[in-house]
Amino acid sequence: MTTKTIARIGFQLPDPDVRKVTGFLAAEMAIEDFNAATDLPLTVQLVPVIDYRDRDKARAAAQGFADDPLAVAMLGPINSDMAIATQDIYNAAGLAQVSSEASSPILTSRGYTNFFRTVANDEVQGRQLARAAVNYLKGKKIAALSDGSGWGRPIAEIFAAEVERLGGEIVLADFFTEKEMGLDFSDLVERTLAAEPDLIYFAVYWNKAHIITHMLRERGCKAQFLGSDALKPYAFLEVPSVDPNPPHHSLAGIDMRIKPEARSFFERFALRHPMLLVAPQYAAEAYDAAGILLKGLTAAGKPDRAALLAALQADRSFSGALGAISFTPEGDLSDPEIGLYYCKDGIRNYLGAIRDLA
Repeated sequence: MTTKTIARIGFQLPDPDVRKVTGFLAAEMAIEDFNAATDLPLTVQLVPVIDYRDRDKARAAAQGFADDPLAVAMLGPINSDMAIATQDIYNAAGLAQVSSEASSPILTSRGYTNFFRTVANDEVQGRQLARAAVNYLKGKKIAALSDGSGWGRPIAEIFAAEVERLGGEIVLADFFTEKEMGLDFSDLVERTLAAEPDLIYFAVYWNKAHIITHMLRERGCKAQFLGSDALKPYAFLEVPSVDPNPPHHSLAGIDMRIKPEARSFFERFALRHPMLLVAPQYAAEAYDAAGILLKGLTAAGKPDRAALLAALQADRSFSGALGAISFTPEGDLSDPEIGLYYCKDGIRNYLGAIRDLA
């Protein structure tokens, strides 16, 4: 019997309870499929690398994985702040890295050639959201609220600049201070009401956005709400029975319910993890992110970091649950689609690709 070599692919995650993370479970499916079918004399292990949403802990965990001689590649992280914090470590270690959720423009502006992502760059999403705000939702006086994070600040700035380029007016651009980070939104709400916007854009994660929208509606705010995909796929901008118009939000990933190429994966994922179908965000992106690394490993023919990375750099295309995709020299998706949804009665309803609507 031939002894199989171990090759480890990490997945940087914020919490040790990985069984609740759709992306980890999707990547696990891809790796199990690979191990069952490969002719290579190796077995791939998926290793959680936990960052606890803390920069120092993230860097220590990333360095620990990078120092493992059996480590060949990295998936994730699943948020931009932790990706920004650890990206240089994976680059220095020569580890190919594919993220299914980290969308900050910073990540593909540093010149690292080992980084790829299966989610749209927020340069794209921010501009598309501005088009939705001005051309589709007909906003005239627009407020942009941001949590000030490594994700929230850049996309809000991109959005505001594109709104003005399209002829809209930014009446307020507000970023969280320590007060808002401590969940006191009273001053933010007052500033927003004083600006009298007819549309409010939220570059804010779902939990805090939920509080702010209810406070605004309680004070009589009638503005249209528009959110980024940090609300995915919950309808947390919605204030039922009070919203004058349904809130809208974008999604920079695919919708497995309507993407034909994702149907087979969606069916398998649903049968295996039915309790996660309430929020299966970025499962297909993580499945293909793992598939991209496994394709590179197959092309390399051995568990070698440099050979795997060279294979990814040589063939920048992939076909899977996301359909046929390709990557720019910087590692971004070449032609990502940003979907627009409206939220009603707790359900998100697909309207179409923003580039087709606005």
